[in-house]
Formats: sequence, structure tokens, C-alpha cells
Amino acid sequence: MKLKYDFSVQEVADKAIAVAKNCETGTVECIFNLNGTGALILKALQDGKDVPEIVKLLMSEYDVQPDEAEAGVNAFIGMLVKNGLASPNFE
Repeated sequence: MKLKYDFSVQEVADKAIAVAKNCETGTVECIFNLNGTGALILKALQDGKDVPEIVKLLMSEYDVQPDEAEAGVNAFIGMLVKNGLASPNFE
């Protein structure tokens, strides 16, 4: 999985906002809200972590089982791909 945009994640009150900017032009392409889990996953993806590493992060941050954490990571990645914010392969 490869992110297609440069994401900035900002904490605002008890929410997180992600801004997706075009890597070439710097224009804002998309803005969306994240919960704490989504913010953690997106930041980890930006840092180049893979699914098993992110699962471990979720398990250390939240009281979740490995299968639940992996399902959450995969669902989040699926949302990014479905919305054109990431590609499923390193293209």
C-alpha cells in the first residue's frame, strides 16, 4: 500500500483532522475527520510501518485483540484505497 498524498494530521480538541495535499502541486485535495485510531494508523503509514507493526501499535495503545486490530487496520487502508488516497500496490 502506498499513500498517494502528503497527509498532515492535526489534533483539534478531541478530534483529529487529516489534510491530503497533492505531492507535486501542494494543493489541498481532501480534508477528513479521524478518530484516535484512524490518526494513529495514518501516522504509522506515513512513517512507513506495515500492517503487523501497526497492529502491534494498536494493541499497545488500546485494549484490543490482534485479530480486531488487524481488521481495523485493513478496513482503514481499504477506505484510503476506495477513496483514491492510497494505491493498493507500490505503483
